[in-house]
Parts: sequence; structure tokens; C-alpha cells
Amino acid sequence: MPPSTQLQYELRRGALTGEGELRWQRSADGYEMSMEGSVFGFQVLSQASRGGFDLAGVAPLRFVDRRRGRDLRAANFQRDRGLITYSGSSAQYPLPAGAQDRLSWMVQLAAIVEANPKLRQPGRQVSMLVAGARGDVDVWTFGITGREAVDIAGARLERSLALRREPRKPYDTRVEVWLDPARHHLPARIRLSSERGAEALDFVLKP
Repeated sequence: MPPSTQLQYELRRGALTGEGELRWQRSADGYEMSMEGSVFGFQVLSQASRGGFDLAGVAPLRFVDRRRGRDLRAANFQRDRGLITYSGSSAQYPLPAGAQDRLSWMVQLAAIVEANPKLRQPGRQVSMLVAGARGDVDVWTFGITGREAVDIAGARLERSLALRREPRKPYDTRVEVWLDPARHHLPARIRLSSERGAEALDFVLKP
């Protein structure tokens, strides 16, 4: 697991730019994690995850998603019942080992490739179940494309580890992520997009 850290990002969406911040705080009892994004001083993204650790890695208990103009929604990982449930939906799903939320997957992915160098080879894959906060859950499979140079804010990272998650159905999320080996494989850049035609959301690390 990466140590506690705070990373600053430039947030990009089309011609708009703003600020992003990823906070990861771990302790002997568990972790707290958040991702915030703002444009022109207006908050456009606020996510938080808290939980603990088990033999499969990061073990979320609750994930909260706040979006501008939308109600707060949450996913609850009820480990005593073996279920994922939601605050704004009657949906529920079985809770398998290694399941993540739409924030904790970043640290779980970093920990997996940090622990197993063989998984950093092109063509390898890492899969995990990922739950959102709106009654959704799906398997995210990341394909490793290998070492790539990637532009970050005002600099260039020459040997990031690039991974791609392709959509599996309409309106699904495409995830492109470049992990920084110097930062315990936490993301140097994250690009989230879909086939709906909306502009991609891009978090670009500030060195």
C-alpha cells in the first residue's frame, strides 16, 4: 500500500481548466481517501472513500459521491452481510473479495502493480469489481500497454506505466491511467471518458 500522501492535479475538461486534489490517508485502523475538483472556484467533483484492509487489499466500507447539481449518493460495503447497497437505490449486489469503489480503485491498482512486477508487462491484465454510488457495479479490467512518456502539468514523465480500461456497454466509462513509479504507482494522469460524446475529464499531475 502507498504511504499517506496528497497529490495536486490540473483538472481539464475541454477548454475549461481547474484544480484537483487527491488525498490518501492510511493508518493502522484503515484509510480515508478523497478526490476534489473545482473549476473557476466552483466545485464540480467531490468523492470520498473510507474503509480498511484485508487479504485482498483495500476494503472499502462507504463511498460518497457529490456532483454539482445532483444529490449526494453513497455506496455501502456491508461486509458483515456480504452485500453492496446504496443510499439512493434499492439495488444490491454480492460483495466479493477485492471489490472497490470509483475512488479506491486507484490505490488498489497502484498496490497491485507495486507488489507484483510481472503485472507491469505489456499484455497483462488486472481486473476488479468497481461499484459507483448510483446503484451501478461492473468489472473493470485494465490492460497494461507498457511504459509510456506522458505529459503532466509543466513537465514530462518519461516512463509511466500506462493502462487502459475499455467500455463494455453503452454509456460505460473508458479509463486511461498513467501510473508514476516514483510515487508508488499512484496516478500521474487519469482520463475518464464515455461514448456519449461528452468531453473527457482529465486529471493531470502537478509535479
